[in-house]
Amino acid sequence: MPEPECPELECSLPETDLLSDWLRRSAAATPDAAAIVEDDRVTTFRELFEQSRSLAARFVEHGVKRQDRIALVMPKTTEAIISIFASLLAGAIYVPIHPQWPKERVEAALADCGARLVIEGDGSPPRIIDSRINDPRISDPRITDRATGGSIPSQAATVTPIATVVDGNSLPRANAADPAVILFTSGSTGQPKGVVLSHRAVSAFVKWSAREFKIGATDRIACPSPLSFDLSTFDIFNMALRGATCVLVPGHIAWMPRFLVQFLREARITCWYSVPSILAGMLEEGRMAQREYPGLRVILFAGEVFHSTNVARLQAAVPQAVCANLYGPTETNVVTWCGVPRGFDGSQPLPIGLPCPYAKVTVDAASGELLAGGESLMSGYWNRPEDTQRAFVSLEGERYYRTGDRVSRAADGNYLFAGRLDRQVKRRGFRIELGEIETALRGLKDILEAAAVAVDDGKGDGEMGTVVTIVAFVRPRAVGAVSLIEAKAHCARALPLYMVPDRIVFLDAMPKGNRGKIDYQTLGKIAEALDHTALNQAAPNHAESKHAEPKLH
Repeated sequence: MPEPECPELECSLPETDLLSDWLRRSAAATPDAAAIVEDDRVTTFRELFEQSRSLAARFVEHGVKRQDRIALVMPKTTEAIISIFASLLAGAIYVPIHPQWPKERVEAALADCGARLVIEGDGSPPRIIDSRINDPRISDPRITDRATGGSIPSQAATVTPIATVVDGNSLPRANAADPAVILFTSGSTGQPKGVVLSHRAVSAFVKWSAREFKIGATDRIACPSPLSFDLSTFDIFNMALRGATCVLVPGHIAWMPRFLVQFLREARITCWYSVPSILAGMLEEGRMAQREYPGLRVILFAGEVFHSTNVARLQAAVPQAVCANLYGPTETNVVTWCGVPRGFDGSQPLPIGLPCPYAKVTVDAASGELLAGGESLMSGYWNRPEDTQRAFVSLEGERYYRTGDRVSRAADGNYLFAGRLDRQVKRRGFRIELGEIETALRGLKDILEAAAVAVDDGKGDGEMGTVVTIVAFVRPRAVGAVSLIEAKAHCARALPLYMVPDRIVFLDAMPKGNRGKIDYQTLGKIAEALDHTALNQAAPNHAESKHAEPKLH
């Protein structure tokens, strides 16, 4: 397959690391090229920049200052992308929050980041597009000032043409070291933590990916991830940096493999970046191998382990595409990567690879933990100095993030993922602290103790699987004090859908070790023995003491 039209890519990348400058540059260079495709709606770079700048002007007129936080509680739409760049053009920090999070979690995130403005959009399924599609007011978001409760217009009275602002811009101008985005992740204390990434940190990853995978103006980059997920930074900012087209994957098909395969073909996607579980579904249920994708040239995956057998199937299904495994937690973005070698047969685990040029990695000799540093490193957790201090270690005067991932080293120098040091798990690429589930369950007044474990499906090639079942064990105040329906409903109110336990098991007593701590190993064995196809547990039997074999309710 021919290389994309991307001459002298190294020289054509701008020196600036300000993400908003990239959009300004592409809008000036190719104003009429397609920047965003959402269903049948096409937004050009001219329209994207002018509408983003118009909205940024409204922010500044309302008093938004540099590094103020602007929360985006909205689905993945063109308006959401406009809101991202408007926030950056105003010198502010965008804070994407998934609109389907429980209300309590949304409010906790808004309070934690101290959001100045909240932009909300319509979370309902997409409506039929009519002839007014080019009208930017067709689905204007709602913008609220959290301090006053008042609302502000989402559009300025006039839209300033590109020619008057591309060189001279009266809007506040951020520095490359300033925060660009705050991404909330699961926290073991029961409250999500805001990961702060600077313009420079995001830029380090995006510029490298543009060079390594030769992203160009002819590319059509799919955007399958939620905006609150760090994978979306590849899609959105490579669009701005390289003048490529970002094609939004409709949210209602995000986990519908057959429709995703159809989308891949009909949208003429050239670059795809998602979590492995989506690709696994496309291979299995979507029967991806039965179709051809002549334009698809780059497939990247990250966020969780991809079974080697599925990696081999993926490469065989799209033999012309470059496939690569990208590794790194939200706190570091991608720090190592491994291209899938041609002819990979899946008989051995795929490494997480070698460091990216902007990253530094080392291994703690005692624990085998991978430590990551370099330009893409987070600034810290927003408003959590103690958590930030615990997350880092200083080596030879440089900060390294403690990833919590154990690794080994292959003979060729590649790093291999060997599991977690803590109780963090991944499901559909989302990071889950099991302690947060426990905290949520203990919030129900008649639950005295709660413990959560994850059970891997164990399928494939001996690696950690991508299908994870979460089982929560609870000890109520008394038999019948809490029903299964009450416990599940409470979890649904307190946790995002991907964190809600698959099973909730009632125990008369938690298994404990000699020091009185919960014995998670025993609970894990109980969870593995459960029939996970059943919906309900058997009727209760009562344990005689807390050290006795626990009985299920």
